[in-house]
Amino acid sequence: MLHRALYANWEEPPEAMAFELTLFEALADLQGRLARILPGLERALSDPGAAPSTFWDDCLGLYLRAPALVNIALNHKICVEQGLPLHPTHYFEVGEKHRHQVTYPEAQVAQAQAFFLAAIAAARAVVALAPEAPAALADLQREVPDAIRHFVYTSTRDRYTWRASEPRKIQRLADDVRRAIRPAALVGAAHGSIMAGLLLAHLLDAPLYFIRFSLFKRKDTAPVIAPSDLACLTAYRRGPVLLFDEDVAKGTTLGQFSHFLKPFFDEAYSAGVLRHRHAGFRPDFVGEVWSD
Repeated sequence: MLHRALYANWEEPPEAMAFELTLFEALADLQGRLARILPGLERALSDPGAAPSTFWDDCLGLYLRAPALVNIALNHKICVEQGLPLHPTHYFEVGEKHRHQVTYPEAQVAQAQAFFLAAIAAARAVVALAPEAPAALADLQREVPDAIRHFVYTSTRDRYTWRASEPRKIQRLADDVRRAIRPAALVGAAHGSIMAGLLLAHLLDAPLYFIRFSLFKRKDTAPVIAPSDLACLTAYRRGPVLLFDEDVAKGTTLGQFSHFLKPFFDEAYSAGVLRHRHAGFRPDFVGEVWSD
């Protein structure tokens, strides 16, 4: 329901998109905004003019900051599964040169995966403005591993991710998908797809999972997949599964992501909110085609 309460210029990212928060700060921020939004939500939606501007600012803040939970949880999971040092601000490249620097106990690896799944669930509840969202955040706060209490999420004003996060465009993509298939699951290429992916999964009422594939920012040579990921994805083996990235500018990331992951499923399709008219890869489903 949060998408019904978002008012913004979707061409230029807002100043509020640039922020830096620790995991605990993000949780507290989301809890505070929910406490201010939920009691007056129905009235604000029925009579938008009666709601103060701060109400709409809080709604936008929820949308911008919910991805922080998934982002930090994924970074933590990657570190313990790939044998990387735990660093509060640095996102390591993942390759043979960097892997296996640290060996973590099996219990810590399992905890990282469980926290990652809980972070996705809590972020989804926030984006849905679900009544259980405050409890989901409180539960997540109690489950935060000690090692990442002060991990930092830094968000920048990314123009293309912002444009691809416009609810109207995501709704069009969801409609396009729904006319053809009913996805058994949505698998997003993180980190760029997280904001739009949370809303798309809500609109499609489909399970949601993220695999890190940061081709340009982190120089990943392939999607970063661990046994825990394979165990989760096996539940959706028969499909249809939607392999998703928010923005298809050249199509390299989603093209490689789809090529790598499609063999894991009997039926899989690619999707993007935005596709550049001249992109080399054309997803099966798209919300809007754009050109310079």
